[in-house]
Amino acid sequence: MLMSDALTSCASITSTPLPYTPITAVVVQCHQEMRSFLNVEPEAFNLRQSLSNDLRVFDLALGTVLGEQQGPEFLAIARRLLTDGAVDSMQVFTLYPELRNPQVFRSLARAFTLHFQLANIAEQKEIVRVNRERRSERSESIRDAILKLKDSGYDADSMQNLLSRIEITPTLTAHPTEAKRKAVLDKLRNLAKCLTEIGSEPTLDDPLETAGRAEESIYRTITTLWQTDEMRSVQLSVDEEVRNALYFFESTIAEVVPWLHDDLLKALNEAYPNEDFVLPAFIKYRSWVGGDRDGNPNVTPDVTWRTVLAHKNQAIEIYLRKVVSLRQELTQSLKLVDASEPLLERTESFKIQKLLKSEHQKRYSQEPYVLALLAIEERLKRTINRDEGSYASAAELLADLREIQSSLQDNRAERISKSGELAHLIRQVEAFGIHLASLDIRQHSERHEEVVTEMLRAAGVVEDYSSLEERKKIDLLTRELKNPRPIMPVTYELSERARSVLEVFFVVRRAQEELNKESVASYVISMTHGVSDLLEVLLLCKEAGVTRVSPEGLIESDIDIVPLFETISDLHNSADLMLQLFENVTYREHLRSRNDRQEVMLGYSDSSKDGGYLAANWALQSTIASLAEVSQTTQIAIDLFHGRGGTVGRGGGRANRAILAQPAGSFSGKIRFTEQGEVVSFRYSLAPIAHRHLEQIVNAVLLAAAGVGARGAEEKYSRVMTELESESRQKYRDLVYEDGEFWSFYSQATPIDHISALPIASRPVFRPGNALQSIEGLRAIPWNFAWVQSRTTLVGWYGMGTAIAKLRSSPEGLATLREMYLEWPFFRSVIDNAQLELTRAHIPTSQLYAKRVKPKELGVRVQAQIEDEYRKTRDSILAITGESEILESAKVIRNTVEFRNPAVMPLSVLQVALMDDWTELSEGDPAWKEAMLQTIAGIAAAMQSTG
Repeated sequence: MLMSDALTSCASITSTPLPYTPITAVVVQCHQEMRSFLNVEPEAFNLRQSLSNDLRVFDLALGTVLGEQQGPEFLAIARRLLTDGAVDSMQVFTLYPELRNPQVFRSLARAFTLHFQLANIAEQKEIVRVNRERRSERSESIRDAILKLKDSGYDADSMQNLLSRIEITPTLTAHPTEAKRKAVLDKLRNLAKCLTEIGSEPTLDDPLETAGRAEESIYRTITTLWQTDEMRSVQLSVDEEVRNALYFFESTIAEVVPWLHDDLLKALNEAYPNEDFVLPAFIKYRSWVGGDRDGNPNVTPDVTWRTVLAHKNQAIEIYLRKVVSLRQELTQSLKLVDASEPLLERTESFKIQKLLKSEHQKRYSQEPYVLALLAIEERLKRTINRDEGSYASAAELLADLREIQSSLQDNRAERISKSGELAHLIRQVEAFGIHLASLDIRQHSERHEEVVTEMLRAAGVVEDYSSLEERKKIDLLTRELKNPRPIMPVTYELSERARSVLEVFFVVRRAQEELNKESVASYVISMTHGVSDLLEVLLLCKEAGVTRVSPEGLIESDIDIVPLFETISDLHNSADLMLQLFENVTYREHLRSRNDRQEVMLGYSDSSKDGGYLAANWALQSTIASLAEVSQTTQIAIDLFHGRGGTVGRGGGRANRAILAQPAGSFSGKIRFTEQGEVVSFRYSLAPIAHRHLEQIVNAVLLAAAGVGARGAEEKYSRVMTELESESRQKYRDLVYEDGEFWSFYSQATPIDHISALPIASRPVFRPGNALQSIEGLRAIPWNFAWVQSRTTLVGWYGMGTAIAKLRSSPEGLATLREMYLEWPFFRSVIDNAQLELTRAHIPTSQLYAKRVKPKELGVRVQAQIEDEYRKTRDSILAITGESEILESAKVIRNTVEFRNPAVMPLSVLQVALMDDWTELSEGDPAWKEAMLQTIAGIAAAMQSTG
């Protein structure tokens, strides 16, 4: 079919085409507007012309495809919804009778969802375009950091010392909240590639015009997307979560990490041209996917074992592709150039080990690098099945690769040895080993106490360990840790619930023995409240052999035990707890075997849910400072693990600015942080986006570790922040926890009931033993997700306005606040992140949701409180920044949000209409459930956030 004939088609993916309705004027207009979907003028929102052009390309392609697939009347309905704006949700099915068909309803929501997915791609391309335009003078780059440090007086020795301290560990988490299937992600990635090729020159191997082929591919891919079900038919399994995480390692992470090492080396060569630096693998990844057991019964010991194997196999597959490519490149002949004697000797040993086929030995007898790489390829293949001759460690693989590198360097091929595919592969192996990413295990502290109680009862040690006071628990656990005998009697069988907790420790031991020590490196304890919580895990490690008692009675440990402090109270108490823990002689022995390093995880999500945005941020900042003092006092290095989420209410925002905003003197150069949900998809779908994200982090880590930043700010403004924390926390908790009717409002004014049914993660939205009836048991992700859906974004600012308004009521207070904003990176970050959430909030949309609350008086009352606090927060921030509108100095972000707002409204109207009639509709066609889930996915795509 010719594109010019597209709109004449009435083909539909539903069983019958949409019935024609008399909207002639709109249909004619649709014809005249070149079949675009929404025909919105991006320039009207002050978007850059290049971005506007890309948005138009996608809008026209989407409109054309929808015209082909659904017919012109379908486009007309979408246009009417866009034009009508905030329609009364109770009138939707009257004004749009076509929407009584759930298939049509869902298709309309899908159309808007796809519109936003395409807009996201266009924006990502724009980010790449801007970064390339500013390549030579790009701020927050690795080069920028190195040159700044050189100019500040850093000599080569100081720089080498700094490099040796840098360690960056992004950690993909086990609650991805990713609404898109891998099949959809692949197609969106292809669309991004095609959009980049439009306007480019033909390539040498392309017989047709590149741009023309790319445009045709866009239309084909959008057609396939439209005919691909975005929604999973069943709940996401843990194995699928693992595959999704591995997708990003394979598609971008494995390529970008060596790229960043090259960037650093180039910057060092530019700043210090006559110096040689030893460059460590400063970026290493970890993962929770398949190891996070907290509240997820689907993460069984078997799943965890399969996960570590899948990680290893993915690493090997990545290396195999690179080795095959290198074989085709390194074809140097002994007839033309020598090879080093050690390499030739190694090649002979490969023959003896029967790693080379006889025909290969004959064919490549004069090509030693090809022979060496064929042997490496064979060893890698054997490693997948753990056969004889496989690589037992990354060190063995690196030794083989470096022998090739050394030979090249010694034989007039230094350029080939130091850059290109071989150097790239070596960097990959240094960073990812043969395990790809160390897997963390996480479990709730209460589950450990249950198991230890059952075990100690079975052993006749104590009848009810859980009833003991904390001091007695610590004493008992310390004694048991020093006792070399196992606790469990051989004949005793644990309960199934306890066995599921204990068995994962045996999986850890198996992974460390059969694969390598790095395959599982940390055990994270959710809701850590006391020293006994860590000693319990150490005891379970001892029972499984992960931790051992030497003949001399000393503790030897192969795993880090990581407390996770999540509530504001636990954050404030964490420094005292760690001091008490470090005084325990037995635990100190464990730390000695872990190089006297202790990792501590800080929970951003639950602390924000517990006390609100401003209170949580200050609790975290003061905790970081307090833990730094503990580290200095005890001479035990404390490495911080930041549990950041996607939204500002869960610690989201610019990670590089958060690093620079840490208390002066608290940052040694090591940092670990979580990468979650839609953040993973946005940051790692495209290599240039991943590169920019990580280079900004490396920039910040270099500067922060070198001591760049405000000094003394925590002490100077501590009293002010403590007052703000108290006021904001009280305001937040008065609404969320003290108002007895708030849950009724929340559950009606957000789609939380329906989010719980969304098949986008393997973990339930409520903690075990909790029903959908209170805030306390609700997890932080769906708590945030629901507020994003209703466009309230309450968790990113509520309580802040009241606290700041009280302080700024006096001239002195306002002057202090303005001074804090100008001089203190932490406070500026808090204010600017809140500005982002205020911009993403849309009060007219939140009012649509609040209007459906029963009784009406409740909806009116709580919505009025929310809007009042919104105004207070907005006015307070403007008073501090001195600007006339929120995000006035970041208009690109503001304009992008405003461009999206008109098209988000129809999705919100559709969602609220479904919520209003849900009881009646859900008893009929089950397709209505998919329609509801599609509106949720659509708004998530529009807001680029699932919590």
